Amino acid sequence: MIFGSLSTLVVARSFGSSWSSLEVGIFAIDIAVLFAFIHLTLKSDRFWPMWATAFQLLAVTIHTAMMVAPQITPWAFGTGAVFWAYPMLLALAIGSCEHMPLAPGRKIKSG
Repeated sequence: MIFGSLSTLVVARSFGSSWSSLEVGIFAIDIAVLFAFIHLTLKSDRFWPMWATAFQLLAVTIHTAMMVAPQITPWAFGTGAVFWAYPMLLALAIGSCEHMPLAPGRKIKSG
């Protein structure tokens, strides 16, 4: 996620990002991140990668929508493409919190 975010920032600053047409560089990064999440989801026994993959797929779908309907306003495209990063971070945060080992002396409540 960090690599994808930093790469997107570099591409957006290097080539400019008006969000008025398909952002090919950002789309390529999002596709690469999607494949990384799919790989992680298939190898993991946790739920958070599945959620993060689904949210990344939605972000890629926004780019696909722009290819199909280029009349989408820049505001809608930019907001839709960026929005899904927040639920992905939330999935990561929840997954990290649930994976934390128990503190010494802390017991799991049963029943």
